[in-house]
Formats: sequence, structure tokens, C-alpha cells
Amino acid sequence: MTNTENTNLLTASKVCNKLDISSRTLDNWYKFYNNSELEKPDNMPALPEYEQATPRAPRYWKPEDIKQLKKFKEWVPKGRHGVMGRINEMYWPKNKRKSEIE
Repeated sequence: MTNTENTNLLTASKVCNKLDISSRTLDNWYKFYNNSELEKPDNMPALPEYEQATPRAPRYWKPEDIKQLKKFKEWVPKGRHGVMGRINEMYWPKNKRKSEIE
């Protein structure tokens, strides 16, 4: 992807600024969404696909993806016992975890 191709696209940091979330939150949403081993609620909104040249390259979203991401943000249950609790718990100190996650 060249610079001229991505001038209208949004980086992860711009997406996070528009949604008022952290980059870790955005990463967690996609980890949860793409994890086929975790059960997903039927009413879960879809996350838009992003563009990424290689696994460690920057991610890019289209401006129109913000609406879909906002819908997901409004849907996400909050707290330790929410559907994403096991993903979030991976970043907590071991003495604060309810389950054994390594």
C-alpha cells in the first residue's frame, strides 16, 4: 500500500481518538471477535475488516467504518464478567485474575 492509496484511511490511533478508546481496547475487540474458541452472543455487531500489508504493519480503516465501530462500542458489556472478560483478564496481574490464563 502506498501513501497515495491510504490518504483517506484512518490509522488505529485516529480510530481510537474518534471512539475515545485506547489502542489496547481496539486490539482486545478484534482478539475477541476473531477468536473462534470463544462463544459469541447472537446480538453481537460485526467489526469491520481493516487493511494491513503484513502482520506487523499499520492497520487502516475506512472513514465509514467508524459508524460500525461505534455500534460495537455501544454493545460491549462492561466489567470483568462481560463477554470479553477473559480477553481483558490476560493483562491483569496474576493475583487479580479469576481464572488461570497464562
